[in-house]
Amino acid sequence: MSVFIRNFAIIAHVDHGKSTLADRLLELTGVVKAGGHEEQMLDRNPISRERGITIKLAPVRMRFEVGDEKIDNEVRNKNNSISHFDHPVSHLTNHTSTNYILNLIDTPGHVDFSYEVDRTLACVEGVVLLVDATQGIQAQTISNAYKAIEKNLVIIPVINKIDLPNAEVEKTRKQLSDFLGILEEEVFLISAKTGLGVQELLEEIIKKILSPRLPRSLSLPRNDSLLHALIFDSYYDTHRGVISFVRIFEGEAKKGQKVKLAAGNVYFEIQEVGYFLPDLMVNSSLKTNEIGYIVTNLKDIHEVQIGDSIVLEKDPSKPLSGYKVVKPMVFASFFTTDTKDYLNLKKALEKLYLNDSSLSFSAIHSKALGAGFRVGFLGLLHADVVRERLEREFNLDLVLTPPQVEFKKENNMFYEPQIKILIVTPQSYVGAVMTLCENYRAKFVTMDNKSQVSMTYEMPMSEMISGFHDNLKTVTSGYASFDWEFLRYEKVEADQLIVMLNGDEVAEFSEVVVRNRAMERGRILCQKLHGIIPRQQFDVKIQAKFKGKIIASERLAPFRKNVLVKSGKVLGAGDVGRKKKLLERQKEGKKKMKMIGKVEIPKEAFLKLF
Repeated sequence: MSVFIRNFAIIAHVDHGKSTLADRLLELTGVVKAGGHEEQMLDRNPISRERGITIKLAPVRMRFEVGDEKIDNEVRNKNNSISHFDHPVSHLTNHTSTNYILNLIDTPGHVDFSYEVDRTLACVEGVVLLVDATQGIQAQTISNAYKAIEKNLVIIPVINKIDLPNAEVEKTRKQLSDFLGILEEEVFLISAKTGLGVQELLEEIIKKILSPRLPRSLSLPRNDSLLHALIFDSYYDTHRGVISFVRIFEGEAKKGQKVKLAAGNVYFEIQEVGYFLPDLMVNSSLKTNEIGYIVTNLKDIHEVQIGDSIVLEKDPSKPLSGYKVVKPMVFASFFTTDTKDYLNLKKALEKLYLNDSSLSFSAIHSKALGAGFRVGFLGLLHADVVRERLEREFNLDLVLTPPQVEFKKENNMFYEPQIKILIVTPQSYVGAVMTLCENYRAKFVTMDNKSQVSMTYEMPMSEMISGFHDNLKTVTSGYASFDWEFLRYEKVEADQLIVMLNGDEVAEFSEVVVRNRAMERGRILCQKLHGIIPRQQFDVKIQAKFKGKIIASERLAPFRKNVLVKSGKVLGAGDVGRKKKLLERQKEGKKKMKMIGKVEIPKEAFLKLF
């Protein structure tokens, strides 16, 4: 019996059925029994299951046996003329079946985790491009497909959920056909929930996806005395340190080898290797073209970056092309409503930090909210997932400041992060979307006008996180979707917008804004604070200052006692001089109180604002 490897991934927009399709493939290949496991088995995180989105990629190794009668001449010829880079256990000779090892990677669908998808695609030779028949092609469908095309991967287009009553199968098939430039008959129709068409899809994966090849950036011919393993994910284990998910491109990884991280220049000894079944299964070694895990025993997950490579300790090789250090793009400050929980918040963040290489945090102190942490995230979904984990898993009650992007400041000049966004919308909403993008300081780049219109814009990231997604859904009745990627930092006229209460700066409300948004943002902040800060015994001025000038202001009137009433009786009309004297005395008292009094901002005000 011959054994051949097929490495592939499932890519799709959020909630198009990737994890459900993975369930059916696991059942067909005998990894699990139908009905004997939880749905979305590869989504181990309860938040993933509740939200119906994959927020962490999951690899699994499957075996599938195909009889000779099912292998057409094209596949038979390919396997009989094995190239130098194939990795069969034995060559195809006189036998009746062929055994395939299928390494599947279920990828995240959300844009926040796009770099994980990119590195995953560097590990495989083909992808299943999944599209929901009820939603059609979405922004991340296009974005992920372009990533696969750039890497010259085999793409198998699949329409899912064809059994639903509102499925638009023919329309979606036409969209995929136009987008990929293929015949409509080449698009597979399945229902991942019922299993309809999944068996045929599995056989097509074996038939169409090529045997593994070396990346162009590695030396030719293959050298088994070397080691080159690409890291596409990792997590931290309390007892064994960082466990890296790898694809072996060259050589063999085994226990006891002295190796290093090519980019991180960190040295360690391999403690264990094995496969995902989907739980970790120890093996004696990982060979060329196989996907598995390596136990590093390193104690800091931030040393093991996604996209880095594991090589032998004396090997001068560099990581594969496309490697980059992922940096947080969105920042928010976390405080506990009860100051006694500060240490619990610190411990909770440290635990999440151990398992999330893209998370960063540093201690800060606020006069109003006390001690807390400034936390960096990949995007808004990443921030929301971290917040929910902190509240649910560690039982914390948190106050969060609004998410902000970080401006670079060099030589007293500010540089703002710019992103490229891809919007997919029905034709009837094009005008509304273009108007919306103009309001968010976006620059039009290009448009592809088909049944679903694809529009590309360049936009400041600070605008994108300021409610753009919600407003896009509003103006398109929920039909539009968008995807983004970081482009560059661009010089802008910006400065700190400072919020003051009676001349005292309140750091928690201050932020960096661009000049043409300063007036609007200052007015909004002043009006909001006017509504939530409690009245004092003295007059309170709420002001917003930008570049040394007051650009917005509100006045909070003080409490007033009616000094003209004494013992429940109003002073007589003839006692005018006494009335004036009392009012002047009250006025002087409030002026003195304003000079020495401090405006107390209760935490409830921050909760209402944030």
